[in-house]
Amino acid sequence: MADSVLTKTTTLPSEEAITRAIQFFSTASWRATSQGNRAVTFAGRPPIPWFTLLLTILGFMFCVVPGVIMYVVAIKKLRVFQNIVVTATPQGTGSDVTVTFPPHARKLATGFLEALPA
Repeated sequence: MADSVLTKTTTLPSEEAITRAIQFFSTASWRATSQGNRAVTFAGRPPIPWFTLLLTILGFMFCVVPGVIMYVVAIKKLRVFQNIVVTATPQGTGSDVTVTFPPHARKLATGFLEALPA
């Protein structure tokens, strides 16, 4: 899966944009793994689709082997950590904020950029 990138110019200084990113993504169950003055990285896991979870439970109910196969093939491969990286570059009176995110976090990344002042 390729990561996507969104950028927005804001009137906030870069340090304030990074502080707001930490507050925003921490409340959405993403952990800050590395932090600097102009960049912060968050680690998180994608949600498991309900259909996949249901198939795994049914596999365990009917026979152990299909449940183990679904667990190893589907759920273990889905539950890897993925990163959201927020960088802020100073530009005159404000800063350019760039968010690099995995496809399942698009809604969260756009929500953060919309929360920043123009």
